[in-house]
Amino acid sequence: MVNNWPRQNFSSMIAFYGNIGENQMRLALPYPMRLAWDTSKTVNSISCHAKVHDSLGKILSDIFALYGSIEEIGKARMDLFGGCLNVRKVRGGTNWSIHSWGTAIDLDPDHNTLTMPRTQATMPKEVITIFANEGWVNMGDSRNYDFMHFQAAML
Repeated sequence: MVNNWPRQNFSSMIAFYGNIGENQMRLALPYPMRLAWDTSKTVNSISCHAKVHDSLGKILSDIFALYGSIEEIGKARMDLFGGCLNVRKVRGGTNWSIHSWGTAIDLDPDHNTLTMPRTQATMPKEVITIFANEGWVNMGDSRNYDFMHFQAAML
């Protein structure tokens, strides 16, 4: 594992990343991404925590290298951005979402929904491996749900 990310609990996240929603940086994307909820709109940068900035940039560059072109990334739907920084509680819970620190990203949420198991989700294994090589956790690979979600926090 390249990075030593904190555990996914409030005290560890605060100790490592600081306060929720703070220490954000703009990450220039290596390829344009479409908003998953409005694919007519594209983004060329996203907000993420300063401590994950370089790692996430490398991951997205490695995804671009894997597919080799914007057209191929589009075919794999790895250009569908579902969010990064989003200060909120987890769905149906009282804990803060890892997105609240800008340390998680969702990709292709329509084909990798929160409740889809491995038999239905379409997240490419190669993409999961690229994230894992930087120490990021894919919830689907770890828990068999939420394959869209990658986070810089250990379970």
